[in-house]
Amino acid sequence: MKLTAEQTKALKTLAKGRKPAELKKLFAAIRKIEDRALLAAIAPAKKKAAKRKADPLVRELEQTLKPIMGPAAEKADMLVEHIAKKHKRKLGIAPKGIADAAKQLRAKFSDDQIRAGAQSLMSHLAKLYGDRETVV
Repeated sequence: MKLTAEQTKALKTLAKGRKPAELKKLFAAIRKIEDRALLAAIAPAKKKAAKRKADPLVRELEQTLKPIMGPAAEKADMLVEHIAKKHKRKLGIAPKGIADAAKQLRAKFSDDQIRAGAQSLMSHLAKLYGDRETVV
């Protein structure tokens, strides 16, 4: 059996930069393995679904609440409680994290109100637990 020009070209491309011993191992593996497995190995990788972009409000809330040491669930609880006090409402929200809190708060408040609530919470905590000593 004689090789065609295309087959010769493909073999030369395959052989570039490889030693004869490497090529012998490769040819032996090709003889042993089924065509389906070989084709699957050289097939292009399947494209992964694009990740959803993070919500800008959630990113802002995370940055604003970053100085609070504690898990995200506690930060979210504090934010919900603070906004509820500020607006004098019972919200009945039990968020699992900051993203969940933002999602649930959006049903009742605008993004600007939620951002303002986070900043207000941070200023309130700074007043309560600030490192400045006051003289009475």
